[in-house]
Amino acid sequence: MMALVGIGLYSPKQAERLIGVEADKIRRWLLRDTSPAGPLWHPEPEALGAEDTLSFRDLLEVRAVAQFREYVTMPAIREALATLRDYLERDYPLTHPRLLTDGKAVFLRSLEENGEVALTDLGKRQVVFTDIILPSLLDGIDFDASENPVRWHPDPQDTSIVIDPKLAFGKPIVLPCHMSTQAIYDAFKVEDGDAEAVARNFEISLDEVNRAVNFEKRIAAGALLH
Repeated sequence: MMALVGIGLYSPKQAERLIGVEADKIRRWLLRDTSPAGPLWHPEPEALGAEDTLSFRDLLEVRAVAQFREYVTMPAIREALATLRDYLERDYPLTHPRLLTDGKAVFLRSLEENGEVALTDLGKRQVVFTDIILPSLLDGIDFDASENPVRWHPDPQDTSIVIDPKLAFGKPIVLPCHMSTQAIYDAFKVEDGDAEAVARNFEISLDEVNRAVNFEKRIAAGALLH
């Protein structure tokens, strides 16, 4: 169990609620892919004995696949995944701050010695120069010095809502109290919508209660943009 701490844990249904990708689609892509090519990748918790479960990195990578799928075909995504894993030597390459797409292919942006911006076509494995479209898949993601995602702000209207795999098993929390938005919302319902009572019981601010409740209501209604 200790090995699972700190990576974030999400069932496909929980992932669907957070990133807007249907649980059945997540299972097709990762958990029961019957195509000759196999699953896009094996979820991180699988090697640790947790089946039908995604980690924080899996969550963001699936979100990236879904957004790239709006621009390019699944074979192109598979090819980009394979190429990027070679280029970057990382298992989760689609959540990389230098990825771009032109609607047909996926590119990796880099800075040449002469100051020119080079775009490597990850399907053709050659350097190209072109106008591109930057997807919104990196919006709200905090990266560390090694360009690995470490935090995600899932609500574009409230950056105080945070998903951090090291906190609350990766479930959404509200800052600065670091309490689970789901726990606050559950208490709000128990108190028949009395936000002040929830704030008193948890010893947090009324603003934190209202922001957590608003987030949970919006995500339940599918109102968040992913």
